[in-house]
Amino acid sequence: MTVGTDVVDVNRETLEPLPQFSLKQVLAITMAFTVLGFGIGFLVAARNEAPSSIDVGFTLDMVDYHDQAVRMALVVLNKPDIDGGVRNFATEVLLFPRWKLGIMDTYLANWHQQRGDLERTSMQWMDMGTPVAAMPGMATAAQLENLKGAGGADADRLFLTMMREHHRGGVHMSQYAAAHASDGDVRELATRMAQY
Repeated sequence: MTVGTDVVDVNRETLEPLPQFSLKQVLAITMAFTVLGFGIGFLVAARNEAPSSIDVGFTLDMVDYHDQAVRMALVVLNKPDIDGGVRNFATEVLLFPRWKLGIMDTYLANWHQQRGDLERTSMQWMDMGTPVAAMPGMATAAQLENLKGAGGADADRLFLTMMREHHRGGVHMSQYAAAHASDGDVRELATRMAQY
């Protein structure tokens, strides 16, 4: 797999065969990761003091950010003709963001916050207010529709390209939160997000 500056090229001949998981297996594992994330988030958040606007803002925005990554992974995992390596990557995208979502949802619950309205202005916590759908790296409605309609190598390429841009935008927000959040656990979570 080669990552270029504008597109991702999947060379099917050089990819090693990886184990395949059924969608049912992936969803069961995802549920286990979600429960684990909630448990870890509950234990960590229970000892925290009042959060700052950066803690809450970052968490709210990253919940929406990770939700979109999970939705894109589910679209790809429902396609029968995607590459095995891309399928495994989509499985990872489904699992690990769900784990982080469990942690972040627990933070919000412990802070007496709910997930944000998708029509709100996001990124105000870093003085870059923008609609949720326009956060850096968020896929547009048209891109999501293209992914839904694509198959085979086109779906592989679209998914990988969209996830690369999605990750780049998330890194920008994570780096800011890692440097400026007041809650040590939020800083640690943001640092981990920025590194992946």
